Amino acid sequence: MTEKIDLLVHCGFLYPMDQPGRIVTSAEVAIRDGIVVHAGTAMPAGHWQAARTIGGPGVAVLPGFVNCHSHAASAIFRSQSDDGEGGAALYKVAFRGEKDVPASDWRDLAWLGAADMIKAGFTTINDIWYEPEALGEACLQLGLGAEIAFKLFDLKLEELWRGDYTRHADIGEGRLRRGVEFAETWHGKGDGLITTRIGPHATDTCSEALHREAFAEAKRLGIGTHTHVAQSPGEVAAITSWHGLGPAEYLAHIDCLDQDSVLAHLTFASPRDLDAVRDTGARYAHCPTIYPRRGMFPDVPAIDERGIAWGIATDWMMNDPFEAMRFALNALRLTAGRHDAFTSEQALWRATAGAANVLGKAGSKGTLAPGKQADLIVLDLDRPHLQPFYGDFSSVVWYARAADVVTSVVRGRVIMEHRKLCAGDEAAIVAQVKQHLPRWGQLMTSLGGVSNIDPCCG
Repeated sequence: MTEKIDLLVHCGFLYPMDQPGRIVTSAEVAIRDGIVVHAGTAMPAGHWQAARTIGGPGVAVLPGFVNCHSHAASAIFRSQSDDGEGGAALYKVAFRGEKDVPASDWRDLAWLGAADMIKAGFTTINDIWYEPEALGEACLQLGLGAEIAFKLFDLKLEELWRGDYTRHADIGEGRLRRGVEFAETWHGKGDGLITTRIGPHATDTCSEALHREAFAEAKRLGIGTHTHVAQSPGEVAAITSWHGLGPAEYLAHIDCLDQDSVLAHLTFASPRDLDAVRDTGARYAHCPTIYPRRGMFPDVPAIDERGIAWGIATDWMMNDPFEAMRFALNALRLTAGRHDAFTSEQALWRATAGAANVLGKAGSKGTLAPGKQADLIVLDLDRPHLQPFYGDFSSVVWYARAADVVTSVVRGRVIMEHRKLCAGDEAAIVAQVKQHLPRWGQLMTSLGGVSNIDPCCG
């Protein structure tokens, strides 16, 4: 009997990530009403009556990547902290410069970031930054799934590099009010394509009162929180000096940590911090492309030993999930001194199903199985760097690139095809950003950052 569906995706190789070791050859994914109805071996000819059919034997299909910690609009700070002062530039360049970026620029950067995420293979992001409405609008129009939080703090970030932690209640109250208003207005938009969180920026940039108020608002709204925890030695030193606790311990102590909390980094987390994360059920977003730039890496084996849920994310500026998986593989194998310390299959699971679990979305995203949301990507395998393609997990994880993602599907809707966005003008998005370069270059150099852009003509 013929079964009507909306979209049928043929592939030579399918990586559903729903069962350990499962790779299906000569496969297909059938989609109806945005939901997967079949993901496995191709059915006999005539089984499906599809409104549209895509793919073919020369492609691989994966669940769409889930970016469980991102700053989509952060591209303005590319190149500023990769060399030079490294992590210190976060405080001396980024935190000092953010206040001088107008809302219209953040809007243009949000569109750039959303386009970048789609073209890299992400189908869902979990973002915390400025101008969340702009990112929400970009994601709605482009079709990218997103959990978005407005960045909360109650000090002057531009003074933090001096160690100035003076609290300003008006800043905190205003930002919390806007963050709550955004969450109330945007949660569930696009029939659930956009959801929201409350975003206390970091353990040290929010006072105890702001942490408590933000957490209470998240509970009232029935949404989660998204926070940087133990991301720098300065943060750890500040929290320890004030409270005699590590950053995660502190959040647990003031009852601002639970299973709906997403914690980014944990780079300088102590064993007691990790115990607090485990005991509260909080979840960890691991960003492997940023840590080596800083010359250090979180204690992932200790995180694993405690059974803490974690997934791979990108953080900011470089949004390539394939690079992120390879960075994680290299770092974890090198630090353990064992080639089998972290496998290709584990890396792919952490970037898809594991990352979805961090967001509390394991029931709907991150794998391709009947009843799951139809978020998937298609890789073109007919590339010199991918052939001969033997179809193992390592064939994808070690050799594929973001540029190999040719098609993206979110909730059954094709949002990128033949590497072209189906909504939004990519050339116009890029051109809009490039016109700001002379001014941005001047801002970076005024803060001690880098730029070789001619201030006269870009």
